[in-house]
Amino acid sequence: FVIGYVKECVPHEDSDHLSVTQTEVDNGEVLQIVCGAPNIAQGQKVVVAKPGAVMPDGLVIWPGELRGVTSNGMITSARELGLDQSADGHRGIMVLEDDAEVGSAFTF
Repeated sequence: FVIGYVKECVPHEDSDHLSVTQTEVDNGEVLQIVCGAPNIAQGQKVVVAKPGAVMPDGLVIWPGELRGVTSNGMITSARELGLDQSADGHRGIMVLEDDAEVGSAFTF
């Protein structure tokens, strides 16, 4: 799990609730990640489960497709990480402070 930066966020062409992001994760590496959170937006610092990450519930994150668009990881919510949802103040993905360092490990 790493801190990522959402460089680009556009609506998915075949969905009314999904967004396609270009998210920098570390050393300039950018992953295309499809996200269904209502609060996803360009310019956010977020927690990313990179391919191969194991979620607290045992789910392994693998590259895949959502409605025909490649997704290489998952932008996570506090709930998905087993954290108190009040930690980030709202439902949806965790949005981190601007001073969070892109590419650094996120521990929970």
